Amino acid sequence: MKKLFDRLFGSLVFKIGIAIVIVETILLGLFGGYYVQYFGAEIDRRIAEQISAPGRLIQDEQLKISVISDPKQLELLLGPHLREAMAIGFDGTIYHAMDPMLIGSDIDSVPDFPKERLSADLRSQVLFTTDDAGGRNMVSITPLFSLNANQPFMFAYFKVSTVGLEESQRQMQSVLLIGSVLCILMTSGLIFLFMQQTVLRRLITASQFVSEIQFGKLSARLKPAGRDEIGTLERGLNTMAESLERRTNQHQIAQEALRDSEERFRDFTLSSADWYWEMGPDLKIAFASYKFYQLIEELNGSPQGQSFDKLGLKAETDHSWNSLVKRLESHLAFQNFEFSWISRDGQKHFGRINGVPVFDLDGSFKGYRGTGSDVTSQHRATEEQQALQRQLATSQKLEAVGQMAGGVAHEFNNCLAGILSFAEVARAKIDDPERVKEYLDHVISLGERATSVADQLLMFSRRRIDQPTIVQVDTAISEMEKLLVTLLEHRIELQIWANDAPLYTRVDPTQLSACILNLAINARDAMPDGGTLQISCYGATVPPADERSPDDEDDIFPKAAAGDYVVVTVQDTGTGIPADILDNIFEPFFSTKEPGKGTGLGLSIVHSWVEESSGFIDVESVEGEGTTFSIYLPRSEAGKVKASALQEIDYFPGNGERVLIVDDEQSLRTTAKIILEDAGFDAIVARSAEEALQIITESQKTDRIDVILTDVVMTGLSGPQLAIEAQRQYPDLAVVFMSGYPARTRREMEKMLGDYIFVKKPFRPAQLQKAIHEALAHKTERQRL
Repeated sequence: MKKLFDRLFGSLVFKIGIAIVIVETILLGLFGGYYVQYFGAEIDRRIAEQISAPGRLIQDEQLKISVISDPKQLELLLGPHLREAMAIGFDGTIYHAMDPMLIGSDIDSVPDFPKERLSADLRSQVLFTTDDAGGRNMVSITPLFSLNANQPFMFAYFKVSTVGLEESQRQMQSVLLIGSVLCILMTSGLIFLFMQQTVLRRLITASQFVSEIQFGKLSARLKPAGRDEIGTLERGLNTMAESLERRTNQHQIAQEALRDSEERFRDFTLSSADWYWEMGPDLKIAFASYKFYQLIEELNGSPQGQSFDKLGLKAETDHSWNSLVKRLESHLAFQNFEFSWISRDGQKHFGRINGVPVFDLDGSFKGYRGTGSDVTSQHRATEEQQALQRQLATSQKLEAVGQMAGGVAHEFNNCLAGILSFAEVARAKIDDPERVKEYLDHVISLGERATSVADQLLMFSRRRIDQPTIVQVDTAISEMEKLLVTLLEHRIELQIWANDAPLYTRVDPTQLSACILNLAINARDAMPDGGTLQISCYGATVPPADERSPDDEDDIFPKAAAGDYVVVTVQDTGTGIPADILDNIFEPFFSTKEPGKGTGLGLSIVHSWVEESSGFIDVESVEGEGTTFSIYLPRSEAGKVKASALQEIDYFPGNGERVLIVDDEQSLRTTAKIILEDAGFDAIVARSAEEALQIITESQKTDRIDVILTDVVMTGLSGPQLAIEAQRQYPDLAVVFMSGYPARTRREMEKMLGDYIFVKKPFRPAQLQKAIHEALAHKTERQRL
């Protein structure tokens, strides 16, 4: 029952009905009260007019005063409610009366007569009401005047009871009230029915429609019944339902797409080799994909809630790690940050991560999202590629050295033949010092010539590549002249043209020499019957692309090339290159030579090196006339260029200092001992590092060793190992190293010993004596410190 009342009182129909009844009751009550008051006042007015009419008629002489004594006439005039009617003289005598018994009597004999109303000053008719035992009465007193009289001579008095009239008024009010109630009920019913048909029914339908929409029946629609406000509402609800259905469909499609995307992302995350991670504004990991989670968990437990520096990862350099921390704290993106870690199997792995900051719509920082990947295979592939490049470069240089072997052997034989011949002649002329000195000068000259050829071979057998420095190009070409003459087998004329002013470029001098050597070998092979090989260098300026003349072809000057260059040209008078293969000559393993006479890598390596040096190559070739290779290398300012030390003979005497000579080659031990003893040093020899350590230990009891002169490469302990062990026991010892492989040996020794004194084999006496003096000077400086 309570629910029924709640539904009844809570329904819109009930509220509208109550509102209609209340409004109509108020309106009809106001209007009904007004009409009741109006009708009551109208009755009073009519009564007053009716009761005052006989007095006015008598005053106007339209009615005789004697009518007052006629009850029938008065009843016709004033109705059945007339109570009293009298004509009263000025002195109070009653001259006419409806009651004949009162005629001739005084007004004092009339009970409750308003005597005070009668006065000589009364000029007009007065009306007033009185109450007595019979009820309420209305009284009319009309003064009657004679012709030209100033005061009334008589008064017409009428008294009418209002009881009957009031009863009639109450009946009329009852009728009016009942009619009002009936009108309220009828109008309320009509209005309710009208509202029910025009408003409530449509609102109820709209309410049911909204309920259907609420429960998911989005295809429901209303049928607008008009263009009124409810019709506008119905059309609006239909539009809303259509939009809601469309958006719901779109949302469902988006939900399905999102679900598919999440599943796809999850599948990609599980199957991808990359990692995915996310961190919050506190720069701590909030999400990690499976592989990243698995990696970090293997290293340092769960990554959840940890910062990068707590994950057990190691940056390749401290600088890079600090830069990452600064970028994270500054909320900046970062890319390709590399780090490493040691797996459980002891292998070193490398990783790379990228990250971008995430901001909210209001600009507040929310954290980072990023990716990562295992680049261990790339690192290893890069190392293998570098190793292959070194092998290719070494192979190419060794190929060149192999091709030079015949010429070099011929050159060495010539030098050795001359040395032996002059030595025999000098021995035969031992009694003639001037002739012996002349012959020994020739021996020394031939030895220097052989040393120069050996230095060239050592230069091209170096393994290290990409060691750029400032190189004077014309000097580098001139230093290769002897080697090139040997290579060209005397059937080809070599012409070297240098620029008037020195030209400099920043490249690896070994690679520059290898580049020229490769082009010279190709030129030699292109001139089987002999010819001329011209090598020259000059300066050139390449203008920007928009400033070039129409004569400058694009294939000569690349669009990106602009600036000052040093141009090295290698021109031959050989067979030339056919036009159909000119575009393929720089491809790896492309060769027109017979099998076994070339690898096809020479020009490819030259092209790659020139591009790595920010230069380019131009090739011009005419079949039957020859080919010209022009190598453009970026020009540099003059820098410190290593010049060959002048082999001047000098003398650095000793003062009895003890020098221990350690070498596994007897001839070198003997030669060095003679040189030092002749200069005033006390020299002793050892065949190995082990023997040298024993001599050093024994000499500490008698005469101590001042300087150790040791070969670098020996059987057993090497020279650097001997130096480390000897100086560990006796820090005051000075050490001088000697070797025939200066470049490779000195790089290895720099890693082991840092600063040291070195002399290259073969050496002059002055060079060896000077190195011993420098070692003694360093020893003195250490003792002072």
